[in-house]
Amino acid sequence: MFNRSSSSISNLKILSGIIVVLAILSFFVYRYFIPEQTNQPNRFDQALEKLTIELEKRWLEGDIENSYPKIGFNCTGLVENEKNIHSSYFQCNAFYMRCFLQSKANVKNPLSLGEKFSNFEFIYHGHDFDAQGNLGAKFIEKKSNQSFKIKFRDTCSKITLAPSVYSASPEENDKYIWDNFGQKTQIDTQYVSVGDVLIWANIKGIQTQTTRKHGPSTDLSFEQKKQYCAFRGGQLLQSRQFDAAVFLPSKAQNNFVYKYPYPWSKRRDAIKKLGPKNCSKIFSRECSPESYEFHSTYSPSWSGVYHSLGSYKESFDNKFYPPAKYKMSSKEFKLDSQWHRLGVRATTKIKTQIHEYNGRGIRMPEENIRSAFRCVYYN
Repeated sequence: MFNRSSSSISNLKILSGIIVVLAILSFFVYRYFIPEQTNQPNRFDQALEKLTIELEKRWLEGDIENSYPKIGFNCTGLVENEKNIHSSYFQCNAFYMRCFLQSKANVKNPLSLGEKFSNFEFIYHGHDFDAQGNLGAKFIEKKSNQSFKIKFRDTCSKITLAPSVYSASPEENDKYIWDNFGQKTQIDTQYVSVGDVLIWANIKGIQTQTTRKHGPSTDLSFEQKKQYCAFRGGQLLQSRQFDAAVFLPSKAQNNFVYKYPYPWSKRRDAIKKLGPKNCSKIFSRECSPESYEFHSTYSPSWSGVYHSLGSYKESFDNKFYPPAKYKMSSKEFKLDSQWHRLGVRATTKIKTQIHEYNGRGIRMPEENIRSAFRCVYYN
């Protein structure tokens, strides 16, 4: 039998130990040094993806810290403090997003991505708006000096009207029957705001209101409202589409369509059961003006549209009967007003047969009507 010398065995052990040590060193060199050199672009892409995800979440959720009602923001030119504003206003909102990116929305380190990406420093570098008023936020990564833009699109403020057969006006007959089969119809859930209009006006070089951006826009002419909606890729909301979104659904039988005058009940005397100040269902004259909450959820409908009745006067395009283009139900009228019924419309044209459209005679307004508005979008 062949016998190894003790020195050979010792040398073999030493050699084996060296091989193991070299293997371990190679692993650590590859693990901690080589990736930093060869995969640096991938790490930047990962950091950019993380930033995009975080900012998209902020865009969709808005003021998740609930900072505004507690301590306000530090960006007066973008968001006014000490106003009664519903939290949904800050969702998909270009003014809030700019305030947040400027570190003025009382959120610490808004562009910090945590320890994993601590070697990247992203800096907000201004903004612009595209041809339809969508926000584009510009950024620079400080160390690499790489610049890029993230675009934000409003996906928060619309509802999709269910495909169905609908009936316009308050009349319970088949005179104004229509349907939206084969067409995706999206409607603004809230009034178009002053801030929304300001973005359009600045791009088009039009003088308009610059304060109270959170409030509904009521200063535009009827044609300007159409122009704004076209700018946003839509049209001025039609009266029949608003009716479809706010009347409780019911089926037509023998040329008769049951229509309930209030969005919260099938009782025809439901408004008398409210009490003097049920402002969540209809913000009427009985409610305190100081308590009005902008971008609120007053008078919700079955479809998700708000301000079905009450709040602000509103104007529509009316394809069935063009003169009937105003919803007068608003916080200017008491609960017993005949205007506080779904489908009822007003006109400023004297020689019209609007009582036939409304099914009743109501004294029409004589002055120009300042009214809010919404848009409708087709896909």
